Amino acid sequence: MKDSKIISRILRLDKNIYNELLIQKDSLQKSIFIYLTTSVLLTLGVFSFINGLLDFIKENLMSFQQELSTQEFSMVRSLIDEIELAFNSENAFSNIASSITSSIISSGIGLIIIYFVLKYLLRQDSDPKNLLIIYCYSNVPGLLIAPTFLISSIFVQGIIVTIVAVFSIVTFGSGLKQVYLLRNIEVILLLVSWMFGSSILGSI
Repeated sequence: MKDSKIISRILRLDKNIYNELLIQKDSLQKSIFIYLTTSVLLTLGVFSFINGLLDFIKENLMSFQQELSTQEFSMVRSLIDEIELAFNSENAFSNIASSITSSIISSGIGLIIIYFVLKYLLRQDSDPKNLLIIYCYSNVPGLLIAPTFLISSIFVQGIIVTIVAVFSIVTFGSGLKQVYLLRNIEVILLLVSWMFGSSILGSI
């Protein structure tokens, strides 16, 4: 199956695509490549949005000065300077690499949680390899983040980033439901366990 066809069917939430992908020989390699690509794009997109948001706040900060006390204004200014320092060009590469590494670790933790919930709570015969393929391919919506690099409006950038993030969760849930024949409530249970587990344990 051509890559363009795979991407199209995943984005359309095709009801058979994941089962078909699991029996293809090169699915694991392709899915990991897609995951790494979308992780880089999403990280760059989020960094671009944050930088744009900081510029917007700096440009409009003086208009809020009269509404804030001197101490509050200084605190806000210091916070902006600290965030800007963390995202400046000198630290950009290390920050991006660190963010991608953290994302991979959190994703791994989340998948382990899903595996145990599937196996011991939902009594599903779950193959870790298949679970990894489903998750990696479900990140295909991350490719839609590309337009943010050509758009200057932080409002539009924020909308695109949010839609892509939500859509990725939807495609992951769709894959889990399709392969493991789960009910909607079971899919929600898995997604909630995945999101909270990876967030909490990944930050330790």
